[in-house]
Amino acid sequence: MSLPLDHSGMAVLGMDECLDRLRKSRVGRLAFMERGEPMILPVNHGMDGNCVIIRTAPGSKLLAAEYESPVAYEVDGFDADRRAGWSVVVRGVAATVDDPAELARLSQLGVWPWADMTERNRWIRIRATSMTGRVIVHPDRQPVSDEAPSTQLPTVPAA
Repeated sequence: MSLPLDHSGMAVLGMDECLDRLRKSRVGRLAFMERGEPMILPVNHGMDGNCVIIRTAPGSKLLAAEYESPVAYEVDGFDADRRAGWSVVVRGVAATVDDPAELARLSQLGVWPWADMTERNRWIRIRATSMTGRVIVHPDRQPVSDEAPSTQLPTVPAA
């Protein structure tokens, strides 16, 4: 089965495939506005249904969520030697999670901060308003298999 192609020849991932890649990825980039300028920061994440969940400490990410700001979140995978890659972008609204019962439930999801010199006990939820995914397609090459090392890409059906 082939994936549909967009105007630039990139394969378009469906919603289920986008969610699967978000669930399998542990690190992405959060884009938001900070003092009127764009900011992009790498963060680890988890998924709660269709929502991206991030643990954080007080700072610019939390401030953006407290104001329920529009954000974007991106995960990707690539193989530079093969000129192959994929990307999933979530656009939505970031909000803090403050309900004690919800916080207890989220703490069971296994989202632990990698940068742990500072306590990161605040939670941000990104509710998606849109989710898109693209894969670079090279019809003359074999796709990278799912069994490849983690630096390799998941299998991509030929176009």
